[in-house]
Amino acid sequence: MTSFVSICIVLGTMCVSLLSAEAEITVSGQVGSTAVLPCELQSVGTETPYIRWITESEDVFERHGEESYQGEGYKGRVDVPEEELRKGNCSLVLQNLTLTDADVYTSYQIVKRSKSSASLMSKRDLISRVKLSVQEKPPENRTEIPTDDAGMKCPHPPIMVLSLISCLLLQFFFA
Repeated sequence: MTSFVSICIVLGTMCVSLLSAEAEITVSGQVGSTAVLPCELQSVGTETPYIRWITESEDVFERHGEESYQGEGYKGRVDVPEEELRKGNCSLVLQNLTLTDADVYTSYQIVKRSKSSASLMSKRDLISRVKLSVQEKPPENRTEIPTDDAGMKCPHPPIMVLSLISCLLLQFFFA
């Protein structure tokens, strides 16, 4: 009985740590196509949020109201539409993908905090991390080889852990 309780505690701790970890979403596209890197705000205020997208090596895009900034390698190719941002959708639209666009993109909301009436401080809140992979376009005359996975994806790790815990608890109570 004690070992079963220990197993439940360990699995519960793993589940909590997996659920609290920031998930990294994967998006893929072909050279020349458009990719949408998903981002959703938890709450939306009355004014347009201040959003910033970066990679490890450079600033990609910033939007603060009507003003926006596009990083050097992204000029004319990236946007977070202001009307979508007002609705809480901070997804980055990246057009005309290149192989060099493959990277991990992180989005932040810049929040102004009033420490005192004399000074304002800003803080950046992590929203999402998206891994973008970019593939070459296949040759026009090449036929696609079918796969046997029928497009099925592996379930999210916390769901797998919760399922395992549920199975163990059912086995314990009905054994």
